[in-house]
Amino acid sequence: MKIGDIKGILFDKDGTLLKYEETWGPINRKAAFAAASQNENLADKLLVSTGYDLATKTVQAGTILGAGNSEEIAQAWMMSGARLSEPDLIELLDGIFTEAMQSAVPADNVGGVVRAFHGQEYKLGVASSDSEQSIKVFLDSLGLTPFFGYTAGYNSGYGHKPEPGMFEGFCRKLKLEPSQVAMIGDNPQDMEMARHANAGLCIAVLSGNGKIDDLKPLSDFILDDISKLPELFGIFI
Repeated sequence: MKIGDIKGILFDKDGTLLKYEETWGPINRKAAFAAASQNENLADKLLVSTGYDLATKTVQAGTILGAGNSEEIAQAWMMSGARLSEPDLIELLDGIFTEAMQSAVPADNVGGVVRAFHGQEYKLGVASSDSEQSIKVFLDSLGLTPFFGYTAGYNSGYGHKPEPGMFEGFCRKLKLEPSQVAMIGDNPQDMEMARHANAGLCIAVLSGNGKIDDLKPLSDFILDDISKLPELFGIFI
């Protein structure tokens, strides 16, 4: 597939449109403390059980915290001793995650990149393991909502990454063939979703918690971050 054949761009959110560690480090700790009823030792246990490295204060790629959704996090934390019922914990996590998107740290020049592709008449969407409402709050906070014709979260009815449903939903809604769509993401799950859906291109970015050795076999291109994306497509901003 040639870059010139691409008509649609489907972005992941966390680690792609926003900076992962700067945004999610504080959020993950806040969520764990709430789930642990402010018990620090239990909060640490919950974080470690889902992929958080206490020594480096980072989330490991491909783990539940790194690529999962509120339901998966809640289920894992319940097994590790969280002090809420599962429905209450899911609601708590969705609330914390959505509110935090109002102050998320955007990727470098995300607005310029989005506007540049929209100006070239690419159809744009977001597919995230976060909730659909969280995606909308994030886009609204940056004034980018009008540029996206599609948003899908774990609770939008398309299934979960790395299943192909979110990608296929983008194609159906915006009347594109999978071969006309490029997936942009920072995790293996993003690339696997796109591969399962027969995407035209799989483009990985290193601005999240995905590792180059894991992303390389699954991607057609690897970029430092989305600020490099316009150049790859021959767009100058």
